[in-house]
Amino acid sequence: MARKRGKNSRLPKGVAIEGLTESLAEFKALPAATRRAMTSAINEQASATRKQLIDDISADGKVRPTAVRSRITVEKASKDKPSASLTLSRSPVPFKFWQYSTEVEDGTGTRASIWIRKGGQRMRVYGFVNPKGGSKTPLVRFRKGSQRRLTRANGWTLKNHWNHQVNGELRKQIAFDLQQRFLARLAKERAT
Repeated sequence: MARKRGKNSRLPKGVAIEGLTESLAEFKALPAATRRAMTSAINEQASATRKQLIDDISADGKVRPTAVRSRITVEKASKDKPSASLTLSRSPVPFKFWQYSTEVEDGTGTRASIWIRKGGQRMRVYGFVNPKGGSKTPLVRFRKGSQRRLTRANGWTLKNHWNHQVNGELRKQIAFDLQQRFLARLAKERAT
């Protein structure tokens, strides 16, 4: 079960795609054809928005679309619930799916910082690469007790990319597209 988002939570915000009703009681009072048109339009729009976010995030961050696709889920609308939501998983995307660059920072040349792209700019992420090493695997240092340890880096989450893409402009576009889809679906339902 997913964690609830509290008032001061740092969890990424989901994109809630709401229907045209203001309450569940009003939704159930609508004719069946209108309810069907509404839920199908909402689900269609949720899927289209997910696809758009996958394309935008993968293009922006130079990350494989399959890695992004597996971390964005859609909770679809039903006859009892007139809304759909898109949520982002907080699990990190392994560095093997990212297109990242490295930059040597110290005088010895054995530590290079890892840089990824976000919003057309470079962003430094936690970890380093040994450019003189054979595998050039992203690593992190940590302490366990008094011992220093070196391990492979987990990767980077999509939260910053999600927050960059999900903005007021996207929400306005979703509302406009949802209205168009609903009207087209309603006309189709009434024609049959």
